[in-house]
Amino acid sequence: MLLHQIIETNDNGTSALLTEMLYKYKKSLYTYYKDLFCCEPVLMVTTVFNAAQYALIVPSNEFNEAIEHYLQNEEMTDQEKEEQNELISFQSIMLKDF
Repeated sequence: MLLHQIIETNDNGTSALLTEMLYKYKKSLYTYYKDLFCCEPVLMVTTVFNAAQYALIVPSNEFNEAIEHYLQNEEMTDQEKEEQNELISFQSIMLKDF
């Protein structure tokens, strides 16, 4: 996947990207999103498997809203959404530390 395709998919905000694809573009993505968001970008890790992680890049000042927006598309109970919210918050890191 090319850099512009990663940015287009991330800007959609509903489908997470495989972090393995983001790794080789991490400096370019950090520069692009730091300028775009005017704050530190966060790598919001949405799903973790044994061999893969999926994530979105979101602004740090809208992190909670990004989690809510992502979870709107999932069919879960309120309790499951709360648990998923905590899990995403725990797994996510600042993009500069990726």
